Amino acid sequence: MAIGNNIKQLRLNRGITQEQLAEQLHLTGQAVSKWENQTALPDITCLPLLADFFGVSIDELMDYKLNSLTNKERFVKFMVGNGILEIKNSELKCGKTSFYYINSEKFVTNTQIAKIGEYFADCIRENHIEFDVIMGMAYHGISFSAATACSLFQKYGLTVNYCHDRKVKDSRGRSLCGYTLQDGDRVIIIDDLISSGQTLIERIKEIRKMAEIEIAAIVVIADRMIPEESSEKTGSALLEERYHTKVYSIITDTDIQKYISDVGL
Repeated sequence: MAIGNNIKQLRLNRGITQEQLAEQLHLTGQAVSKWENQTALPDITCLPLLADFFGVSIDELMDYKLNSLTNKERFVKFMVGNGILEIKNSELKCGKTSFYYINSEKFVTNTQIAKIGEYFADCIRENHIEFDVIMGMAYHGISFSAATACSLFQKYGLTVNYCHDRKVKDSRGRSLCGYTLQDGDRVIIIDDLISSGQTLIERIKEIRKMAEIEIAAIVVIADRMIPEESSEKTGSALLEERYHTKVYSIITDTDIQKYISDVGL
């Protein structure tokens, strides 16, 4: 009954108890204990719920190789499998080229948006980021941040303040939707990509005219790690230095390169 061992290892990797897993599945801790002790098998109706909770396929759950894919590799696989990450040369806004292209326009289903929100929420929790507000940057960061805020509640039981950048003011002159920022708020900024970091710097400058916020963290799908010509520092390094914060990315160029090499794309 390999599935029992797999459930146990996945649960331990997530850092939760049998009772906490059982609560997610609306079962008793005793049921989970029986699976892990290999005295019973999960009902077939539980398999999709288990696979979704642990972020693996049902096939992987049934015969899961613990070291076959890291979380980052699994995320790259998800992006490639959904046509969001394309392996092709592309020109960036900063004038440089990249060997891959992330097309955020292809997040078109609720399943995809929910999944990216879960990855962002996991990143925030795993790195123990303390914050008061989740803020999405226009435009792709709006849906990602909303999904992140929902996932933080649904998966971790956290109630958080949420707002997103409008970029273009509304008829009342407002540049943000949702929560009204206050001086001293610790804000996590959610966006899709970081290249040179200059676009984000300009947006933060405008947002800080509304309130003297603290940038608790910047969390993105990918950090292209492109050095600025004038300083030879990457965009993420410039952001960290300027705002005394930390930039977190779900994946980097290195992670994508490794996955491409491993699977032979």
